[in-house]
Amino acid sequence: MEDLSNLTTVASLSTSSGVDDALTRLLGEQKPNMGTSSCFNSSYELRDWIQYSLIPALTVIIVFSFLDPRKRLWPKCCKMRPSIASPANLIDSYEDRWSFGCAFAAMSTCVIILFTGEWFFNPDLSGVPEMFRGTVQIFIVIVNVLEISIAYYPLLLCLSTDHEVLGNAIGLIYTIAWGYYYVATRANCQTDDGLETRVITAVLGPVYFCYMALFLRFIYGLSVSLRQMFCPEKESSVNMVTIGGERDDEFAKTHFYTRVKYLLTPPKPGGEVSLSVRLRRKFIEDAPGFKFSRRCVCTFILSALTTYQLGLVYVMSLSSVWESANRTLAIGGDLYNIFAKVNETDAFLGLKTFFDIAEDTFWPTCYFAIATTIGYSLHMQLCYRKHTLRLWRGNKDFCPSTQASFSSLVVANLRFTGYHIGFSVWGFFILQVLSWTLVFFIVYFIIYPLTQAADTLVLSLLKNYWLSFLVGFVLYYAQVFLSQLAFLQSQKDKSKITTYLSLDNRRAYNVTVYITLFMNVILGLLSCLMRIFKAVFFGVLFIGRIDRSTLMRGWELWDPGFKAYIGFLQLEVAHTHPVVVTFCHLLWKSIESNKKSALQPTYKTFEVVEEAQEDAKSNTGHRVICKRARNRWFVALTLMRNRALTVSRVPVLPELQQVREDTRDATDDSTVKVSPDAVVGGPTSVTSETEL
Repeated sequence: MEDLSNLTTVASLSTSSGVDDALTRLLGEQKPNMGTSSCFNSSYELRDWIQYSLIPALTVIIVFSFLDPRKRLWPKCCKMRPSIASPANLIDSYEDRWSFGCAFAAMSTCVIILFTGEWFFNPDLSGVPEMFRGTVQIFIVIVNVLEISIAYYPLLLCLSTDHEVLGNAIGLIYTIAWGYYYVATRANCQTDDGLETRVITAVLGPVYFCYMALFLRFIYGLSVSLRQMFCPEKESSVNMVTIGGERDDEFAKTHFYTRVKYLLTPPKPGGEVSLSVRLRRKFIEDAPGFKFSRRCVCTFILSALTTYQLGLVYVMSLSSVWESANRTLAIGGDLYNIFAKVNETDAFLGLKTFFDIAEDTFWPTCYFAIATTIGYSLHMQLCYRKHTLRLWRGNKDFCPSTQASFSSLVVANLRFTGYHIGFSVWGFFILQVLSWTLVFFIVYFIIYPLTQAADTLVLSLLKNYWLSFLVGFVLYYAQVFLSQLAFLQSQKDKSKITTYLSLDNRRAYNVTVYITLFMNVILGLLSCLMRIFKAVFFGVLFIGRIDRSTLMRGWELWDPGFKAYIGFLQLEVAHTHPVVVTFCHLLWKSIESNKKSALQPTYKTFEVVEEAQEDAKSNTGHRVICKRARNRWFVALTLMRNRALTVSRVPVLPELQQVREDTRDATDDSTVKVSPDAVVGGPTSVTSETEL
């Protein structure tokens, strides 16, 4: 019995410290209390590198803050410097998405440390009263988060700055420094060729790839910026030639222009579609002009990579538990001899079989959970695409019926990326435990007894009650079959049978309702249990997805993950709607052209100027009236061709509100194409009945 208690103690200690030891081996760090370490060179401890990198990181941040002026705050102070050095535009930017994704992915190792508690700044709290330790630990977590944020801040600054030569040069140096750390750590902290080495290589492989991609990105950006700096004549000649249409040429390359052009193009008659196109449309609808945002891409990369790395660290940490259990439960070992002395070898073999089946089912469920969680993150990108297209059309059916305040939407948008990663990590662990328990139950209680011709409680229940389950199943679906066959009116056409929601054989229907009344009570009891089982199973299965609420309709805002997703979507669509962006661009372009025409110099005599000034004074009022009348005519004609916009032009009465809801419901599932002649008055009248 003493050996059994020692086995339990070893297993519990291995489980509690397994992740910490695995993370220590992964990052090449040393623990002061460990007799051996996988890396004997203290120069490659990640904790020291993070803290030492704070000095150059803060220097880079200060330098970039003096490069650009402030926008509004204290305009007369210090020539509008310093300003806020923004790391990245994560609101309405669609450029350089994969470079920013690699920069965020380079932080994934530090995110693992935050999850496991191996912090960079971790002071001794033994002298702090126990009542205040929780509060102090919160501030310690905040300090660690700030350290990681500052350490990797220059990477994002160098990618987003307008000073391309300086940004690419500093970014290249910073990338080389961090890449050298990871390569040197891997080269100087060798381990034996086992599971641990393979897992460490698999975990750090994506990080190496990201630093290599950033290295190539900064090399390319530096060469392009230097070429533009030392060859200004070619660039200036191009600008002089295209000074009138440069802005249009740049905007025509954006997806906003493509989307609005698609909306204003009359639909073409549909021809024969290939099989590949039909299969693709089963999963992804055609959406010309759609593009994934920078924040969405960065969130997906960081979430998928963090889940992948944490999953492998979890596998590596628990491998020591199984190795310890196998050594303890080895035949001929100390524990086996203890059971043999009391003639209980059968109990020992049963215990060994239990652990063997648990280990055999653990490994595949771990990899299944990793793949499924990453698949969830990938599927969420498709849901993001679908929901964004719906919001472009004005369809908010998937949103909560209760409209959240604007401030809460902004807060939810701030939390989106962090919540997505946190929910994905929890989803992985819960899915792994659930699938492991389910597979272990099936193998241990059903499959293994069948192979051994043994009788268990589960098999006896199946033998005694399988016919009852079959009868209940038949009675349940017999009502469905009977309803389709006898109780619904149908009409047979040439090619198919059309069924209508109209009762037939009403007397037989009334008899069936009476007979099945009490029988459905029993089925209702069983169905209620199935409802609870399904709710728990699918709720736990999809707990890592934030694009779907796990709560019922009307209570979605109580789900923080879904609320963060909705806030992210609505705020992004409000700033990146293609029609709104195109309209604002055309309006700004027209204002710019009016200013340029007003500033054009004229060379006339003083007499002509005086006569022109007198004529201008007399014609000013007439021009204003003509322009106002023209704009009103454009508005009236546009409203005639777009009836759905009429409701927005008057105070919303209850009747008009009902008209608006009916119109929205009628246009939910399709985009109404508008011909070009439906737009009146140029850029000030870009309208459509759905997205426009």
